[in-house]
Amino acid sequence: MNNFYWPCSQRSKGIKLLLFLVLSLLANNVQAQSPIIESTNALAEKVYLQLDSKIYTHDQTIWFKAIVVNAASNQPTLLSGVLHTEIIGSDLQVKEEKLIKLQNGIGEGFFDLNRNYLPGRYLIRAYTQWDNNFGSDYIFKAYIDVFPSSKEAIASPINQISLLEKSSGKFWLNANFNPLQIDSLHQKKLSISLNLDGKKDSLSLKKNKEGLYAINYQIPENSRLVTLKMETENGIQYSKTLALDEETLDFQFFPESGELVHGVTSRVGFKALDYLGSGKQIQGKIIDGSGKQITTLKSNDLGIGSFIISADSSHQYYTEINFSGDSTVTYQYPLPTVQPKGYNLAVFKAGNDIRLIQSAIPAHNDSIFIKVTSRGIPYYWIKGRLKQGKALTMLPTNSLPEGIISFTLLDHHQQPVAERLFFNERLENRLTIEASSNQSLYTQREKTNVNIQIKDSNGTPVEANISVLAINGDLMGKTQETRTNILSSLLLSGDLKGHIEKPGYYFQYDRPNRYNDLDALMITQAWRNYHYHQKLDSLAYPAEPSLHVSGSVGGVFSSKKKKEDVALTLMTFGEKASFQTQSTDSLGRFSFYLVDAYGEKIDVLIQSANKSGKKKNYTFSLDKKFTPEIKFDQKQKIERLDSFSYALVEKHQEKSAAEAAFKLSTDIMELETFTVEDYLLTPEREKVMKRFGKPDRVIEGQDIQEKEEKWSYGLYSILLFNYPEDVKIDRVNGPGGYLRASVLSAEMTLVVIDGIPVMNYNYDLIPSIPPSEVKSVELIKFAKNFTSLFMEVYPQASPLEAPMTGSVIAIYTHAGKGIFGVQKPDGLLQATVPVFSQTREFYRPNYENLSAQDWVKPDLRSVIHWQAQVKTDSTGQAKVNYYNADTPGQIMVIIEAVAPDGKIGYQELTYEVEERK
Repeated sequence: MNNFYWPCSQRSKGIKLLLFLVLSLLANNVQAQSPIIESTNALAEKVYLQLDSKIYTHDQTIWFKAIVVNAASNQPTLLSGVLHTEIIGSDLQVKEEKLIKLQNGIGEGFFDLNRNYLPGRYLIRAYTQWDNNFGSDYIFKAYIDVFPSSKEAIASPINQISLLEKSSGKFWLNANFNPLQIDSLHQKKLSISLNLDGKKDSLSLKKNKEGLYAINYQIPENSRLVTLKMETENGIQYSKTLALDEETLDFQFFPESGELVHGVTSRVGFKALDYLGSGKQIQGKIIDGSGKQITTLKSNDLGIGSFIISADSSHQYYTEINFSGDSTVTYQYPLPTVQPKGYNLAVFKAGNDIRLIQSAIPAHNDSIFIKVTSRGIPYYWIKGRLKQGKALTMLPTNSLPEGIISFTLLDHHQQPVAERLFFNERLENRLTIEASSNQSLYTQREKTNVNIQIKDSNGTPVEANISVLAINGDLMGKTQETRTNILSSLLLSGDLKGHIEKPGYYFQYDRPNRYNDLDALMITQAWRNYHYHQKLDSLAYPAEPSLHVSGSVGGVFSSKKKKEDVALTLMTFGEKASFQTQSTDSLGRFSFYLVDAYGEKIDVLIQSANKSGKKKNYTFSLDKKFTPEIKFDQKQKIERLDSFSYALVEKHQEKSAAEAAFKLSTDIMELETFTVEDYLLTPEREKVMKRFGKPDRVIEGQDIQEKEEKWSYGLYSILLFNYPEDVKIDRVNGPGGYLRASVLSAEMTLVVIDGIPVMNYNYDLIPSIPPSEVKSVELIKFAKNFTSLFMEVYPQASPLEAPMTGSVIAIYTHAGKGIFGVQKPDGLLQATVPVFSQTREFYRPNYENLSAQDWVKPDLRSVIHWQAQVKTDSTGQAKVNYYNADTPGQIMVIIEAVAPDGKIGYQELTYEVEERK
């Protein structure tokens, strides 16, 4: 075949400059060509979370590192600076969400578990706002299991489940529901839904004579999975999934490049899945309709494999296998029908080349094309001609990037007729990680020093960002070998659709058939479609480089009529209080980027004014955050653990029990030290003194008004920025709460306006008092009669709850009529917005100078060390140290690395810990 390789940059015209700017890091293309983007999907970002484990108990913390890369180049993103992470229950409810700050594509975070997490399987997912443009494929997903922290039995809200055969072939499902375990306020009817293999039904239950909610439901014949979900009258949900037929086998065939074609020798991939969707190891034979054996087949440990067949369209073929354990029982599954005509594209590796064999039935000599792409970037456009229906093309492996390559065969009309995925493995493109410990054998609680050296394939030191995870290899090693890691996530899972079971399995380099298994996966797994064209203006979700607040401004009387050139001032509260100004654009839109803030949420206030600076009561509309649809794989709701997982849970429970016993056996109490500071006295006010005492600080209204700026939205904005040594302003009652002022370094503070106490439910009105309305602000520490004031402000409280001492902020206004006599400010919007999650350092015990008493407290950690971000120096080196725990055995150290140019690396190091003699 005479092949003509057309440079992709000469074929594609008119690609907008924006695409090149976003993917400016894609320099390593074929023949040093500038990258041409075939699909806007190439602009997406892939997310990888490295979790410290997959199995947890209630008292543990989920630690993770986040790596976000450009989909096309695998280089750490410079586009997004905010990562959205969530932990989701099988009831499809988000239990907790956090924003993670990304710096050059790297971030870290954690989720604290507690007893509010019912035992079961949970989904952790992560995504950037930018990826909402590209569908759900780019959402990172990982399932974890949560167990009780003690061996005490915790009754399930759905229990006493049984499946009874009441008559021949008719089965009835019985179950009891206890809604009080998830909602103590539930009283009336309970809503129940059943999902039977995708078919849904709903019920409404009343309590039976025994005071229970129970069902007795007929199950359709051949049902495999059922999900029971209850929802209380307060909207709290819980679900449980059961397997009704554990012997079922889902057997699927995948002819290479799409179809079995008459007379063409081709490879056929297959996949055998059990009732959970997990691979089931099988072996058998391929027979024709007469029972004649054509070939044999055998899967790998994950139920995946392939065989070669030269098919005849006059025959129907079957696979015959035995998987039930009964050698006398065999099962037959038909292969796809053989097509009398069509195309086939066979792809395989031969040395340092990739061979492409193109076949056409009936044979002809027409022109044919092959398009070679990877992650939305075309690398080759090959034109040739068939000779008697056959053609051979060869490409060097080093002319293509590492990862999944798509070869698309097109006929002489340039219409796609076959496609084949191929994993191009280029070990020379990865980082080399050399790791060593200062010893091969340690004793309990002895210090371990790990030296790490990162180099490229040429032996040149590389500055990289690495993570170090040390785990108990005896308990967690088997799980680590096959779960997602940086190689499998960024090179494999990130570019394939659907669930890949044990992705780390395909990167175990000591397995003899590893590459054949990887190639079989390429045939049997669906391709993430990079090959559709999407207009740039259809990318509705902008990148999120930092925290921001955006929206639009409408008219005073009509929110639909957007206002251009409205002067806006934004103020934030917290440790990094700030303010910004800008004007709305021609569409009435605004977007404020916020300084980095950490915690849960912060309060923002936006003040509007017209061109002359006069405050106007315009209508604000904040942009709503788009949350992707939650999809929880029904089969993932069924927890099935192996012996290693059970051993790990038992070790966690043993650790919790030992620590609880130690706390009970000790009698240690730490006392806090308080420091009281005095404030300078100022002239007193007679009215205030009679009830509350002499003020310690008086701030005159004139002083407050002199400090008012155009951006000032109310009294608290002046106090916050100008009197930080006197007054502290915080948000209380959590997200969505209100701003509250307190006397600095004092106890509880209450507010009195014009001598009238402000009721507790009106405190949200105080911050926006116009500074021009204020005559004075007085701060009284340790006020007299504070208990009676508290009872007046909180009339529903018990006298036993009333504090004996506290402080008072007395505000005097020109109106003199209390909080409701104050003129309200115009054009003010108050909102709370989420901010970055705080980072936390993994607990690292220090056993430098151990005494005999120190050994009393047990150390049964299974995760020995976690360090999410370690940076190598200019020589590519880094050092990590930590202390081992009490459990003897093998320790596995997992090191993952990513360099600024997108090269990645993975390495494991093991050593032994023995008992102290």
